[in-house]
Amino acid sequence: MFKKYAILCAVCLGTVLSAYVSSCVNIALPNIMAALNFNMDSIVWVSLGYMLPYGSTLPLTGKLGDQFGAKNVYVLGLILFTVSSLLCGIATNSTAMIVFRILQGIGAGMLLPNAMTIVAETFAANERGQALGVWSAMAAAGSAMGPTVGGYIIESFDWRWIFFSVGPFCILSIIFALAVIPKSSRNSAATVDFLGAALLIASISSLLVALNQGQKEGWDSLYILSLFYLAFAAFVLFMAVEFKVEKPMIDMRLFANPTFTVANLIGFISFVAFYGGNFLLPFFLKSILGYSSTTSGLMLLPLTAAMVVFSPLGGRLADRFGSRLPAFTGIMMIAGALYSLDTISAEYSSRDFFVRLSLFGMGLGLTMSPLTNCAVSSLPKDKIGVGSGIFNLAKIIGGSMGVVLAETLLTRREIYHTAVLKEYLNPATHSSPDIYRLLQELWGNQGMDSSMLLTATHGWLTGQGLLPQQYVMLKALLGQMVARQAAILSFQDVFFTVAIVCFAGGLLALLIRRKTAAPDPVVRESN
Repeated sequence: MFKKYAILCAVCLGTVLSAYVSSCVNIALPNIMAALNFNMDSIVWVSLGYMLPYGSTLPLTGKLGDQFGAKNVYVLGLILFTVSSLLCGIATNSTAMIVFRILQGIGAGMLLPNAMTIVAETFAANERGQALGVWSAMAAAGSAMGPTVGGYIIESFDWRWIFFSVGPFCILSIIFALAVIPKSSRNSAATVDFLGAALLIASISSLLVALNQGQKEGWDSLYILSLFYLAFAAFVLFMAVEFKVEKPMIDMRLFANPTFTVANLIGFISFVAFYGGNFLLPFFLKSILGYSSTTSGLMLLPLTAAMVVFSPLGGRLADRFGSRLPAFTGIMMIAGALYSLDTISAEYSSRDFFVRLSLFGMGLGLTMSPLTNCAVSSLPKDKIGVGSGIFNLAKIIGGSMGVVLAETLLTRREIYHTAVLKEYLNPATHSSPDIYRLLQELWGNQGMDSSMLLTATHGWLTGQGLLPQQYVMLKALLGQMVARQAAILSFQDVFFTVAIVCFAGGLLALLIRRKTAAPDPVVRESN
């Protein structure tokens, strides 16, 4: 009994560290952007440089775990994650940071499917849901610590220390895993589909680059169209290879199981919301509200704290009632939280964020554990490794798409709202009363009477009625006001759009079977 929980603890430690670093980076993105000369388009790749190799290698590393043993691949992933984390801390330019984040993502990709396999092999089917719930809660705990602890580290030391600070804990985790986790069984007959992996990575990478650069390069430009064609062609070739090879990276026959398919789709949608929201909120808190790194981290704490509390509850509900009820409830709570963020503004209080982000975290907690249990328990034991890799791939691709779509939609809506607001300021339309009030606040108590204010109001576009320095100040203020309000309206649009997608995910959750029984009810249990 003690041994299997020691194994769970060892696996959770590595999971906590990877989740902690990932969420730390989110809160540090504005700082990294300033320090390494990123812009809003390129800073996305600090996140995607981690998420893309992380997600793309999950089925591959799941297969490697089946072939060489889950423990061996898990420990090797921990070592790579540790080294690359320290390298991220010493990165001196944007290119180095992205390269080291790619290595970090590969290391993290070796952890997740093999951690799930170790847990699934250690616990019996009737305990697996609760064990996976604890494991998910620990991942959420790492995410919860990230914004708060990371924000404090950034303010007290430097953003680089978010990478340096995990070094000792990573070394401890490696030693603990080597000592506690038993040697995993190997399937020497398993082969790795490297061609399929290369085609999948090429397809996903091309699609994400096209979505990220489309606004900048032009959606009908040769460069963007070529990327879309490459993504499509690579995906078609990938499907052809997967149906032809004897041991495919992604066993398409698993999708004949409707429960497994629906779990993957809902996992994809929930991570679009989770990663998209986690990417946007630090920028809103720091850029629009002017919060410090520590305060921004504290504002995000309710989201991840609620995930920690409700992940085990979601697992217990799934064990007792099946995955449909908690998954449906959770995804609808996510949709409701995002829909309520449609009103986000510069006047939002800490209470407004607390209520909405707590609901968001509760929904994620109730959704993730049941979906994980649903996907894994619907598969035979010998397919758990590759199946868990596919499920986590779906989630991480959803997260990658969430980050790119959030940034792309935010940029497009900012352009739209800026044009609308500038038209509103056209003296020929209906901006005069607002301009009059602004001028009155600025200079009404400095000698400008009503007639002078009216003259300046009607001639503000050319500077008539204003001193040169007043005109320069007014134009700068109006530009800042327009940019700020356009950004706020764009954030609202993005949250509303993702909320609609999550409502669709709630409908999919109704297709999950009421109770999922594991095909192989007896799994090796360590006493």
